[in-house]
Amino acid sequence: MLVTQEFTVKVDNQVILSDLHLDFGPGIHIIMGPNGVGKSTFAHGLMGHPNYDVSGAAQLNGKDLLDMETFERSRAGLFVSFQNPTPVEGLSNFQFVRQTMMSKDENVSTIKKLTDFKGHAEVLGLPEDWDKKQLNVEASGGQKKKNELIQMLMLDPEVVILDEPDSGLDIDAIKDLIQTIKEFASRNKTIIIISHYERLINELDIESVVVLGKNKTKKGDVSLAHKVLQEGFKDFE
Repeated sequence: MLVTQEFTVKVDNQVILSDLHLDFGPGIHIIMGPNGVGKSTFAHGLMGHPNYDVSGAAQLNGKDLLDMETFERSRAGLFVSFQNPTPVEGLSNFQFVRQTMMSKDENVSTIKKLTDFKGHAEVLGLPEDWDKKQLNVEASGGQKKKNELIQMLMLDPEVVILDEPDSGLDIDAIKDLIQTIKEFASRNKTIIIISHYERLINELDIESVVVLGKNKTKKGDVSLAHKVLQEGFKDFE
C-alpha cells in the first residue's frame, strides 16, 4: 500500500508536482499524463532522488518514506525502474542483484539465487551468459528493461513503479512483460506503471488509473485510460 498526502516535489526551486493525494493498494495501476508533467518525477521523488526537494507525506505500508534514505526505502519494499537504466562497468548483472540482496540478508544462497537469475533470464529471452555481462553495458534498450524485470523478481519488493517498461521491447517481449507483471501482481503486490501503451492497458487487469495534468490530477478506473487514449490530454493541459 502506497499513500501520498500533500506530496510536492521541487527541482531547482521549480514546483514540478504539487499537493498530490494518491493511494495505491495491491494490484496494477496506471499513471498517464502529458510529457513533462512530472510522471517520472513522482517515481524518483518517492525513491529519494538527491536533487529533488520533496515535502508532504508518503507512506509505504504505514512506514514514513520521506524520513528514510534511498537505500532504506528500497529495504522497506519500494522498487523504482528507470526510463533508461544507467550502465555500470565492472559490475555484472548478477553481482548487482546479489550484493543488493545481501545488504538485506547476509545469508543469501548464491548458488540458489544464481539459478533463479538464470531461470528468469532464460524466460525473458536474454543471452545464456547474461549473469556475467556488465550491468547494462552495451545492452539494448529492451535488454535493459528485461534486466529490471529480473531485478524486480529477485528482490521481491512490495510496491513497484515501472517507468515505461514497454519502451524498446518487441512484440514477443511485450507478451513476456505482460505475463511477468500479471504473475507478480498475483502475489498481492502493488504495481504502478507509467505508460500510455494501449496493449498494456487492454491486457492487464487495471485497478486504477491516475492522469497527472498541469493543472489537475484525476483518478478513475480503466475507462479513464481509454478516454485519454481516444481524446488525448486536452482536459489536463
